[in-house]
Amino acid sequence: CSSDLSYEYVPGPFMRMYVEALRNAQKVAKGDEEPRPFLLIIEEINRANVAAVFGDVFQLLDRKNNVSEYPIQASEDIKQYLAEQLGGNLKDYAKIRIPDNMFIWATMNSADQGVFPMDTAFKRRWDFTYLGIDDNDEELKDKFVSMIHHGEQKFVEWNSLRMAINEFLANEKINEDKQLGPYFIAKDIVVPATGNENNKDKFNNVFKHKVLMYLFDDAAKQKRSKLFEGIPTESSRYSKICKAFEEKGVDIFHSSIRDMVITRGYLHEEKAAEHLNETEDWKESDA
Repeated sequence: CSSDLSYEYVPGPFMRMYVEALRNAQKVAKGDEEPRPFLLIIEEINRANVAAVFGDVFQLLDRKNNVSEYPIQASEDIKQYLAEQLGGNLKDYAKIRIPDNMFIWATMNSADQGVFPMDTAFKRRWDFTYLGIDDNDEELKDKFVSMIHHGEQKFVEWNSLRMAINEFLANEKINEDKQLGPYFIAKDIVVPATGNENNKDKFNNVFKHKVLMYLFDDAAKQKRSKLFEGIPTESSRYSKICKAFEEKGVDIFHSSIRDMVITRGYLHEEKAAEHLNETEDWKESDA
């Protein structure tokens, strides 16, 4: 029945954050609250046609003293919503400006394929901060995984392997935004909750189906035979590369990568640990 239908204004993330910022400003003016910043974060902003998505809000991005320099007209629905949330009359909300306690941050990866380009008029309204490929990699240092290296089972530091692959890509004139960031593999896999060694099977499985596939299909697509120098006759087939990785580990890669990775002994350290345990057992029994 048509009487059961109703249409109501539903605020989105921008309007909800806008209301929170204005509410705080009202309380600050009354002395009831300290001023607080309100932050709207947009992940991967270039995954949509941002000029179309922002619409009239585009105009609000020009700020003077951190407040939108040029206001936009609020629709009747928005005025009604603001009045309900903040009190006052509809005419109090005829125009919208981003207040000085509301901020918008966005992330983007220019290497992603199939994304929308941003026009210059939109981009110039933002301050850009570039995050380097090796930023925030401190937690990855001294985190090792069991892997074959130079024909022997060893502990290989994931971060050094990542950086060695990146160095190879850079030498092959492949752009930095195509290289591997610190957490290309999820943090809970590369940084174990306890100890220094990752779960061998879990890490190697993710490495095959995420890192190797990315290199094969995208970043090193034109450099497969050189990147996978350790298996020259199999470098054109992803399934063969995965199989070879299971058997040869790091040795499937170019010699420059194999030589750069940081490793530490595997069998030798296991025996040392066994000897230490035996020594501790002997001390306890002697006591």
